[in-house]
Amino acid sequence: MFASHLPESVIKKLTIRARELGAVNLGQGIPSFPTPPHIITAAKATLDDPTIGVYPNFLGELVLREEIAKKLNQDTKNILVTVGAMEGTATAILSIVENGDRVGIVTPDYCNHFPQVMLARGEIIPLPLHEGDHWTLDLSCVEHEAKQGMKLLILTNPSNPTGFVASKLELQALVTLAANYGFWIVADETYNFLTYDVPYTSLLDFWDECERLIVVRSFSKEYAMTGWRVGYVVAREGTLKTFAKVHDSLVGCVPKISQRAAIAALAGPQDFVTQNQTAYARRRQMAMEALGTIPELHLPTVGGAYYAFPRYEGEEVSVDVCEDLLTKAKVAVVPGIYFGDGGEGHFRLSFAVDDAILTEGLHRLRHFFS
Repeated sequence: MFASHLPESVIKKLTIRARELGAVNLGQGIPSFPTPPHIITAAKATLDDPTIGVYPNFLGELVLREEIAKKLNQDTKNILVTVGAMEGTATAILSIVENGDRVGIVTPDYCNHFPQVMLARGEIIPLPLHEGDHWTLDLSCVEHEAKQGMKLLILTNPSNPTGFVASKLELQALVTLAANYGFWIVADETYNFLTYDVPYTSLLDFWDECERLIVVRSFSKEYAMTGWRVGYVVAREGTLKTFAKVHDSLVGCVPKISQRAAIAALAGPQDFVTQNQTAYARRRQMAMEALGTIPELHLPTVGGAYYAFPRYEGEEVSVDVCEDLLTKAKVAVVPGIYFGDGGEGHFRLSFAVDDAILTEGLHRLRHFFS
């Protein structure tokens, strides 16, 4: 069976083991905050809608697409509502990639992008980031692969797992290369709302410079709606018509109740997002300071998202290091190898958890490495 070639979700397995062992779980990136009350209220009201049991528009409810378009200064025709960002990236990849196509992935990267390319029968081409005091794109590597016929480039910005945030100059260079060589760019911008030291630059800021730009976003992390499964894709109208066929074949539509919740998220007060940004900034500082006191670890600056991706000293593989952390220190983190090239020798920890859990997890890490 083809599915036998796909990797299992190590993060989901890790979560189960952490629970069984009573470990502090810094493995899964779920916001510690509940979905805001006004979003819950809107969802409850949807239950009284007599059309609740009827399929909504498979492209997404018009009101939701209008709200998204308004937020992004886009045309509603350029918006497709998806079952989270994961379905958004999968739909884009399956729509573009054919058997044997070369797909560049800026690595280390979100682990689910790799099996999505495998499902499309594409050839994965790693495009490793440079690691230093902060992560940077290797643009010469991108251009080399573009000359070799790369069809699609996948960029997670801000990055899960590294916290890398692409600069305006780096994105400009990528877009110029895409326009010159004709490859597509899919930018997973799930964490666009969460950068720390510099303002965020979106691929959408270069919309008029290249027609092969695709942006995927989500409500999951920004509005603490991971279980509601709502995301969206932004692309040219003609491109979205192709994507819509794959989307319809995969999922049919996004549940109406989730879409109504997403409408409330965009149309309602945004103070929840602002408060969470402050909390994540505080936790980021906690993580960077604690990890910075461990001589055996090197941590590039976390520019965005809510993950730290330290490199440890020694030759031991990350799976073994993380197994020791789980069983001996009782703290769960994710082996770096699962995030692709450049990930080995690292582990990922999430600081999306509440302050007390993070403090205890960091204490256990310090004790383990000491």
